[in-house]
Formats: sequence, structure tokens, C-alpha cells
Amino acid sequence: MSLEKLFYSSDNRLQLLWRIIIFISLLLLAIAPLLLINNSTLQFLGATVILIISLYLNARYIDKRAFSEYGLKCTNKTFHYSVVGILIGAISVGLLLGVGYFTGTLAISKHIGTPDGQLLLLFGLKMFFVAIIEESLYRGYLFTNFYETFQSKGNSNNRFAFIAAVGVSSTLFGLAHFSTNNASVISIGFLIINGIVWCIPFIITNNLGLSIGMHFSWNFFQSFFGFTMSGNKASDSLLIIKNIGHPIWTGGDYGPEAGLLGLLGFLSMLLLSLVYLRVRSNSESVAED
Repeated sequence: MSLEKLFYSSDNRLQLLWRIIIFISLLLLAIAPLLLINNSTLQFLGATVILIISLYLNARYIDKRAFSEYGLKCTNKTFHYSVVGILIGAISVGLLLGVGYFTGTLAISKHIGTPDGQLLLLFGLKMFFVAIIEESLYRGYLFTNFYETFQSKGNSNNRFAFIAAVGVSSTLFGLAHFSTNNASVISIGFLIINGIVWCIPFIITNNLGLSIGMHFSWNFFQSFFGFTMSGNKASDSLLIIKNIGHPIWTGGDYGPEAGLLGLLGFLSMLLLSLVYLRVRSNSESVAED
């Protein structure tokens, strides 16, 4: 392999590995000063703004593609997707709560008092920023680049390129959570499945609205109802939830994302999003006729 091919692809762009290294390195340098801010909500807000600006500059100067290919689009359709995604995420969390309670896997009691509105709003904002950051990075940026690269390797099978890109980007998403409280091989494995679920709507729509809505809602309503979310125990929640079933069902100290209840929630989000997109597609076809 010549030195030129080591760094540049046939379309005269840097090879994917170098593009990722440059982008991630510059992104980390840009967000590092946020650690000096003693407010987590402002930190996430700053990280969100920096990431979006970085993706725009990256699309123009490094990836050399349209920024919209990352799925970040300020349109009415994006807003509609996001609202539906929030509903789907809430329904899915409610489903695993109900299944856990009626199967005796979870013990549920009412919380004394109501959640503090201000704390709830701040937590909601933080989860919204987290959803934008992770979906933009793992689905919008990484999946898009991996899919393009797998296609360019002389493979005419788009299905393989899709599967490989979904698998790699979702695996990175799961591995990124290895440092969260009580993380395990099992929790990482289930989060890889979670990443796949949130990637599929993006593949279908080329828009991150649905994925961001589901991601935000899934995180927010887990904590709101009293679940441990990604190893973080809920505080100031609506309910008090105690795991009484086997950890393979409840996810143990990591929360439902590391158990079969979480898998039920993931599958619920996937099914509901596919049904919604099919109904929307049929409605648009009828309208065009």
C-alpha cells in the first residue's frame, strides 16, 4: 500500500480512521473547558452546541458531505418525529413498569410527595441534551461514515453495508457506557441492542428526530417513574421501585437496561416506531394520489 492510500481514499478524502481521529480529538479539546463549569446542565448545553458546530465544520471541511446527511434537520417533520418518539419512549417505559409489577418482578410503592418541578425540568433538559449528543455522534456521524465506507470497499451488497455499519456504531455506543455505575458485559450487550433500535428509524428516515425523541423519553421516564437508569439511582421520582425478581429480568443495580425488562422496552420502541413509519408512509402515499 502506498503512503498516499494509507491516508487518502479514492475520492481524495482522508481515510475514515484519520477523519474520526481528527474529529474526536478536536471535539474533546473544544469541550474540555466545560469541565470548569460547576453546573452539569450548562455543561451538557455547551457540549451540545459545540458538537453541532463541530459536525457542521466537519461535514464541510473533513467529511466533505452535506451537513443534513447527519440527520440533524430543523424542519416540521423533525419536530413531529421527535414528539412521536417521546410518546413511544414513554409508552415503552410504562410497558416494562406494568409487566414488572404484574409479574411480581418489581415492587412499587407511591413516593411521599410529588417530584420537585424545577429539578424535574433541569433533569429533562439534561436528558434532552444527552439524547442530541449521543444520537448525533453514534447514529448521525458514526453510522453515516461507517455505512459509506463499507459501501466503498467494492461491496455491492447494501444490506451488508447497513448491517455492518449498524453493528459497529451500536457496539461503540454500548462500549461507551462501560464506565457507568454497575456496568457489566451484560449491560453493554443490551445497550448495543438499544443502539441498534435507535439506529433503525434514522436509516429509514435519514432524520434523527424519532431517535432523539425516543432516547430522551426512555431516559427521562425511567428516572421519573423511579427506575435506576444506566446505573444511576432515581432521586425525586414519582414512585419507589424495588427489584424483587432475578437480575436477569430487572437488570439489578444497573437498572432495566441490563435485563429482560429493558429488552422488552427496546423491542416495544422498535415495533412502535416501525408501525408509525409504515402508517405515515401509507398516509403520505394516499395524499399524493
